[in-house]
Amino acid sequence: MAVYTEFLPPPECPVFELSWEDFSDPLGFISKIRPIAEKSGICKIRPPQDWQPPFACDVRNFRFTPRVQRLNELEALTRVKLNFLDQIAKFWELQGSKLRFPHVERKILDLYLLSKARLSH
Repeated sequence: MAVYTEFLPPPECPVFELSWEDFSDPLGFISKIRPIAEKSGICKIRPPQDWQPPFACDVRNFRFTPRVQRLNELEALTRVKLNFLDQIAKFWELQGSKLRFPHVERKILDLYLLSKARLSH
């Protein structure tokens, strides 16, 4: 069994700057740099500096419907639910037991929703 005592850092990632000529034939460029890139297992390829990628979205025809989400209400419900579960856990802790959440059909039973359903009837 070999024991390694010295850490050898991985090789630096080679960085390749493409010319416009290289950029016109990307697969040919990749073939050319492949032996160098394979030695490190990774490489970075930068396009020509003045290249601007085309915007992929047609701004004039792009439409979406925003969804209204009232974050303050979501946070309040979460806080109420967490307080409820915390009170149950403290109750069982005072009884000398640890709270275990029951599972129904492989899902954890939501005790908060169960208590709300019980109170509404």
